[in-house]
Amino acid sequence: MAVRSRLQGKQTQFHIELVYGLLFIAGFAVLAFRVDPRIAAFEGGLVVGYLLRIWEKMAIYERILEEMVSREAETQVASEVDDQVAAEVEEQVGDEVAAEVDDRIGEEVQTQVEEEIGDLDKQIDERVAKHTEERR
Repeated sequence: MAVRSRLQGKQTQFHIELVYGLLFIAGFAVLAFRVDPRIAAFEGGLVVGYLLRIWEKMAIYERILEEMVSREAETQVASEVDDQVAAEVEEQVGDEVAAEVDDRIGEEVQTQVEEEIGDLDKQIDERVAKHTEERR
């Protein structure tokens, strides 16, 4: 259905262009044989109308082109942003996780070492006390 409407639009444009051309040629032919200010004014109106039609087409084409460029730019920027954000997030998360893991592991290892040293001190004290009692 979209192809059909496009063809009808193009056919309509062709018919309008054809009418402009035929009227211009007919008016020019009449002016060649008989100079009439009304026909000259009509020819001037045809030329101005045709120029306005061309201007309208250019405005429509520019709008379509701007929309296409805008759409393409949006998709390109979105893909670049996705790639860039993903890379930055991975890097930042990796750095933060590494720093936090180092801090936590350092603290946990320190507390475990201190606890084990404390336990070993108690065990040594108990063994020393036990051996000294046995030797007495």
